[in-house]
Amino acid sequence: MKATLYSIILAGVGAICLSSCSAHEDYDAYVNDLKKQTAVIDTISSPASYAAYIDSIAVKAEAFEQLGVKLAPEQKEELAALSMQIQQALTEKYDQLSKQPAIEGAVFEASMPVGPVDEATGVVSLD
Repeated sequence: MKATLYSIILAGVGAICLSSCSAHEDYDAYVNDLKKQTAVIDTISSPASYAAYIDSIAVKAEAFEQLGVKLAPEQKEELAALSMQIQQALTEKYDQLSKQPAIEGAVFEASMPVGPVDEATGVVSLD
């Protein structure tokens, strides 16, 4: 009986340790990913890619939140600092993108007359 009770207690302690290790690994992976984000933000080159990035970072944050990892005060401070760095990089990138001239649609010159629309494919041919 005592052996069974000890086995159950050991299994419970083992499960707690495993979940704690998993939470620690999840936190470390999330922090490492956040640390790389300023370099990722530097690669954004258009308003469309900026919007896609905002969506992707929101999905990552939501996924981490859904894990339910309990954070120590130091971990919360680290996440807040990383968040501020990312926000600063995003603000700078937004300012940079807002100064770029808007790209308009393709301009066809007289040297590139447009032919009729192919009804089967819907493609406009150039003559």
